[in-house]
Amino acid sequence: MPEINFMIQDIASALLGFVIFPIVLIAPGYVTGWSLDLFDFKQRRPFVRLGIGLVLSFAVSPIALQLISSLISFNTALFTLMVFAVAFVVLALKERSHLFVGTGIFWSIGIGWVIFAILSLVNIQWGDQLFYSVTSYDQTTRVSVVDAMTRTGVPPINPGYYPGEPVQLTFLYYFWYVLCSMVDALGGRFVDARGALNASSAWVGLGLMLLVALYFRLRNLARKEAIWKSVWLGIGLLAVSGLDVLPATLLMIRTEQVIGSIDVWNTWIQSWVASALWVPHHLAALIAGMSAILLAQFAQGKSTVRQFAILSVSGLAFASALGLSIYVTLVFAVFWGIWLVALFFRRVDHSLILPMIFSGIFALVLVAPFLLGLLRGGGDSSGALPIMFEIRTFLQLESFVADWSPLTRSLIMLVVLPINYLFELGFFFVIAIYWFQTRDKKEIASNPFYIAEVLLFLVVLLIGSTLRSTVITSNDLGWRAWLPGQFILLVWGVDGWEHLVLVSKSNSTQVKEARKNRKLMTAFLTIGVLTTIADATLLRFAWPIMTGPEVSRQYYSARLTYDYLRENIPSGAITQNNPVNFVDRPSGLYGTHQMVVSDRTVYGVSQTDFARLIEELSPIFNEPENYIWQNTDRLCKKYSIDVLIFSDEDPIWGNIPVLRLNRDPLFENESYAVFTCGE
Repeated sequence: MPEINFMIQDIASALLGFVIFPIVLIAPGYVTGWSLDLFDFKQRRPFVRLGIGLVLSFAVSPIALQLISSLISFNTALFTLMVFAVAFVVLALKERSHLFVGTGIFWSIGIGWVIFAILSLVNIQWGDQLFYSVTSYDQTTRVSVVDAMTRTGVPPINPGYYPGEPVQLTFLYYFWYVLCSMVDALGGRFVDARGALNASSAWVGLGLMLLVALYFRLRNLARKEAIWKSVWLGIGLLAVSGLDVLPATLLMIRTEQVIGSIDVWNTWIQSWVASALWVPHHLAALIAGMSAILLAQFAQGKSTVRQFAILSVSGLAFASALGLSIYVTLVFAVFWGIWLVALFFRRVDHSLILPMIFSGIFALVLVAPFLLGLLRGGGDSSGALPIMFEIRTFLQLESFVADWSPLTRSLIMLVVLPINYLFELGFFFVIAIYWFQTRDKKEIASNPFYIAEVLLFLVVLLIGSTLRSTVITSNDLGWRAWLPGQFILLVWGVDGWEHLVLVSKSNSTQVKEARKNRKLMTAFLTIGVLTTIADATLLRFAWPIMTGPEVSRQYYSARLTYDYLRENIPSGAITQNNPVNFVDRPSGLYGTHQMVVSDRTVYGVSQTDFARLIEELSPIFNEPENYIWQNTDRLCKKYSIDVLIFSDEDPIWGNIPVLRLNRDPLFENESYAVFTCGE
């Protein structure tokens, strides 16, 4: 057995990162909530205050830390966090032991989720084999960015693009990585970028649970203590997804292949669990956006000065959300404008209109430096719009209608849209229909929460059904725009299920129909839970099944190699592996040095310049014939490359003994060899 157990290292790094994260994701929100008495903060129980502090931190921390670290310095942002932490400790000491005394059920659920999330994301080691989770595909980029921020500041120097000089990485919504980088820095050598990112997934899951709790507490004030039943049901529904397990299983049987995610059979609407593990920044944007809506609801009936103070935090929330996920924030921005118009025509709550307009303007002012950097980092401009009209695609029909006219294709996709959503939403699709059937129109029109929910859901339905993003081949807008809609459907799911239970127990004439509906809902609920379980299982174990022992041993060798580089090569050195390797996981997940060119962070990079660099540097790794060190050194000097990393996948690998004749490797194992280069 190998002496180094990387799985234990990963777990320890993530757990320590988890323990450090409250400095970033509780303290700022807790102090803000206490200072402005948001959501009647000072009247809440100590444990509830912790939850409010966590939710508010999603609104406050991203934009605050991004602005301070980019406009002043990274260290100043760390110092600001320490100030918040000290203030939090001072306030917490007043509560003494009561601060962490809460419901045992939540502690059990929370601890279980944290253990599950971390074990789902760390590398699994078996002897000299190392197995990734499927989420490592995107973590390759995200870990690189987090590490680059820790080394170079905010915005970071692009870790995978160095055309002779440093280039800032701005063409990316990167606010979540700022928070992870702070944890990486505070953890020192004991927490790396991967550990911080993995810990962030655990915290975003807890944040989502507490958002559910806070939402129901504010939405259903009249129910008082009975509201906890709705909270537990809402948290339980986070484990429910669509009907994807059925077509995905058929797909695997038909193709005799294991798929990496349950969603690949169709245009995605991911389960809550998959979103937390795979795209925590998008979920963080959802929490920030929903906190802005909750603050606006809380501000109703308050004095004008108080409303402006509360809605200024909404402005912080929208600014944070934009830097966490542009696509999720687009939904909230459209909704915010429509909500303003609805308030105007309802002739009630008019006092909220100016504060809500102010919050939008305030958010734009705060996020302006980020938006300017985003525009400057656009790279080549093809003239194409980043968003286009397209009826949401039902992928199983795509091959049949691909050659049809755009109009006919759109009509077909429009006709099957209900079927598309039935599979993707499952229980929540039918419960939404039931919710509208059991709610009186006057009841909806008179309830400010119901109005906001219906408007937000309609915005999601419109954007998620008719628009797609074009920045990359994946329809990120269509995938992520549904997150606010999923949250509203979860809320309605609680309402609908409670109504079904209530009617089923009554003596009314509707009992028979209600029991029949309840059986149908239970069936959809069961399939939804199975979908989530199957998805989590595939994300964790599909990659080991698909790769096999040879690849997993290579990853173990890669981990040894990059650990050597981190411990023995100066942090300012520039390294380079084979640039033609697409999504090279080891360099992204384990690398801690600048590279000249890599596909993992090509955001905003000129495709012409990127292709030129690959063409110029790839012969070092891919043309073993007549290999001359002098030519390689000349290229290394030109681009300031200090270290070359060769792997057994490179054509040059068979010539490593020849390379050794002229230069001893710094490090070598069965799959990797590291040589100095240039001067």
